[in-house]
Amino acid sequence: MFALSLQGMNLMTSKFTEADAACLCEAAAGGKLGLGTKVTEVTLWDVQVMLAYRWNDDEHARRQAASAGPLDDLWLLDALLKLPVGRTVALTSLAGRDRRLLERGEPVQACERRAEMVVRWAVPPLSVDLAVVRSEHTGPEALDVMPFGAYVPQAIWLDAPMDGSGQLQAEAARYSTGVVHWQGADEPRVLVPVQPLAEAHETAAGWQFAEHAYARLLGDPAGLGLVSPLGSPTG
Repeated sequence: MFALSLQGMNLMTSKFTEADAACLCEAAAGGKLGLGTKVTEVTLWDVQVMLAYRWNDDEHARRQAASAGPLDDLWLLDALLKLPVGRTVALTSLAGRDRRLLERGEPVQACERRAEMVVRWAVPPLSVDLAVVRSEHTGPEALDVMPFGAYVPQAIWLDAPMDGSGQLQAEAARYSTGVVHWQGADEPRVLVPVQPLAEAHETAAGWQFAEHAYARLLGDPAGLGLVSPLGSPTG
């Protein structure tokens, strides 16, 4: 069983407890949540969601020491991903656009310039393993408020009688979204297994999603905006 820590959790309804959250997320993840996983309920992108996540303790400590907060420049994150962590790279080996973008990273302590070299320090501050959204709708409209699937495995917590949920289950499977039925009695029942994602955290958009979750977990009441696909760079 994973180590559970809940921050400000009301479980979307008062009849559920912290132990219930552990049971629900463990079931949704197919028993694959590891030691150190924390579960927290936040409002992210205007959706109330339970996140199962793991801190990157070293990166969180580094940012705290440097008074550096979440990063929300998608193109900067894309440029950082091209660099190894903690190793100097010659600026002349980088495209001019990436050099300009990395200049944005210096004030926010994401990287450091040393003469004609640059060192990347920033990495994702946490890993989100699962996003669970409660629904009392048994139809496919429950999927309308599930915006996280491109960035993290996601599941619908069906807190309603499951009669008539066949179309929801079929559509959820089509969109790689898990469905877990549970109303607090017996054990959670997995109707549609959660599907893993292929290294989403290694993309700029996946890293940016982690930064948005980080902002909410740090207590930013507004958080950051939605993740956007890479368009034309502005730097």
